[in-house]
Amino acid sequence: MRFLRRLLGRREEPPVPVCPHVTLVPRWDSADDIGKPEKVTSFICEGCQASFSREEGEQLQATEVERLRLGEAERLDK
Repeated sequence: MRFLRRLLGRREEPPVPVCPHVTLVPRWDSADDIGKPEKVTSFICEGCQASFSREEGEQLQATEVERLRLGEAERLDK
């Protein structure tokens, strides 16, 4: 089938890997607030550079273990 797709000029798009957003770096608005978890204003993912609000970042951190398990299971199935 791949041969026919190439013959007919159809290109296959490679699958885009989904970032699990595991390494989230906190950001603060003020230097005086650095190190205070309650003063975090946003999070940046080191893997894909996506930005998340404080609430989104906290939710991602809370579900981190489960997302890693699902990602590992998907990787092993391939």
